[in-house]
Amino acid sequence: MLDYTSTIFDARQDASNRERRAAYKRRWSYYHGDQAKPLKVSVGQADDNVIINLARYIVDKGVAFLFGKDVGFQLEEGATTPAEETLTEIWRRNRKGTFLLKLAQLGAIYGHVFVKILPDFYGRGIARLVPIEAEYVDVSWRGDDIESAYRYTISWTEEGRDGKAVNRRQVIEQDETTGRWSVINRVQRGGGQFIPDPDNPDIVPWPYKWPPVVDAQNIPCAGVYYGLSDIEDLDEQDAINYVTSAVHRILRYHAHPKTWGRGFSAAQVEQGADDLLIIQSQSGELRNLEMQSDLASSLNYLDMLRTEMLRTGRVPDLTTENLSLGATSGFALRLLHGDLLEKTAAKQRTYGDLLVEINRRLLELAGYGENNYTSIIWDDPLPMNEQEQMTRDGFELDRGVVSKETVQRRRGLDPETENARIAAEGTAEDLRTGNVGALLIRQFAQGQGV
Repeated sequence: MLDYTSTIFDARQDASNRERRAAYKRRWSYYHGDQAKPLKVSVGQADDNVIINLARYIVDKGVAFLFGKDVGFQLEEGATTPAEETLTEIWRRNRKGTFLLKLAQLGAIYGHVFVKILPDFYGRGIARLVPIEAEYVDVSWRGDDIESAYRYTISWTEEGRDGKAVNRRQVIEQDETTGRWSVINRVQRGGGQFIPDPDNPDIVPWPYKWPPVVDAQNIPCAGVYYGLSDIEDLDEQDAINYVTSAVHRILRYHAHPKTWGRGFSAAQVEQGADDLLIIQSQSGELRNLEMQSDLASSLNYLDMLRTEMLRTGRVPDLTTENLSLGATSGFALRLLHGDLLEKTAAKQRTYGDLLVEINRRLLELAGYGENNYTSIIWDDPLPMNEQEQMTRDGFELDRGVVSKETVQRRRGLDPETENARIAAEGTAEDLRTGNVGALLIRQFAQGQGV
């Protein structure tokens, strides 16, 4: 018997996934400047279309504020542990800085990020992290708990060895009874059915409690699984391109005066040696046709659209007027970047949870157990005013609000390395000056005895 309810549900899911992928492709194209041209261009006519790509500016600015500076991981306060050293090596092999920038870029465009973990890819328990474009992934989750995914379906097309297109599908699914995960590989050639992939194992039991995929929303959105992108509404981008292109066309036709005349024939016009036009007619008249408007209303409308798109993207409008010399203080910069700082803080929640879970899984793969939770150390994304930073550091250190280690990390320094160098320099200075007492006190404070 046909399960009508299930059929309707599957059809709705397919329609929803198609709509989501269409939005993904549009955002990806707009980011790369492949945007709809607002003006029609006839054959032989000049193309007056102008694209002002604010979509890319919004995405890039959000990425820079989130991962433009290094992000620190810490398991325990104090000395670096073997687990932290292993984690550092894993991220080094995965090119941490570049990986995080690309991940944030995908998230800002698509609204959701997926990372696949390939165990022991580099050997010695060092896994590889692979960012996956959201358009290739479909997720199934529990109806009563949208946070609980039980299936990830990754689909892509590649060129086979015979030069023909091959459709591949990898289903990462949790067993409803045992809770264990399996990786199922399928392949499709020539438009037929998906069958077991002869180039990969058919069904691979996954030996861990968690799946080899971890994901997160870019900007939190309650009540739905997939998050929000930085460029959800691109209609404003289309409007900006239309107004800009229309103004460009008007200027091309009318920016320069056009000469017109009446009361004479072409044969009655002579060109003098000094470029003077001489009209052999008593009733002849020659005038210039010029624009009667400076397009102020159109330019104001364009400026309004630009401001509104930046406001929707929560990115500051860094015009000359807004970024004046008086806006260089820390307070003024925070006020100017307020919306972007709030958006970045929201992203730090989602990406922070993602990184904590990735690190936990990486350390379990490396043999350090399943309960290692790292603290994420975020640097201030704003440009630093050195004088204000020095005042702040000195104030907080004098009053015991922060430790020297916190200040060192805030300045992008490694506390363990710097403290060792400071101690070595102090010891060398004591030996040079013959200050044996200070040397003994220093060694005692460092636990070296007397």
